[in-house]
Amino acid sequence: MGKQRKTWTTDVKEAIVLSVLRGELGVAEAARQHDVNESLIHSWKAQFLEAGRARLAGDRPDQGVSLLERENDRLKRIVAEKELELDIARKVRRL
Repeated sequence: MGKQRKTWTTDVKEAIVLSVLRGELGVAEAARQHDVNESLIHSWKAQFLEAGRARLAGDRPDQGVSLLERENDRLKRIVAEKELELDIARKVRRL
């Protein structure tokens, strides 16, 4: 049977990366302590720094959410208008 990969929680990844960035542990030492491949720690560190760099550049993870919220509000208004039109049409037919 193949060996099953170990999964790491975000909290554990963050703790390992921060300990390396603070200089508390070297990458090799952190890898030994946490039974992680060194290249994986390097990847996590690069991802962590890139996310921070993007945020400092003004990228906001919630921009997509607010865009979707605005689109949702717009669509709700359209549906409400169509419901009103249908209601008026039904009343006119009854006359």
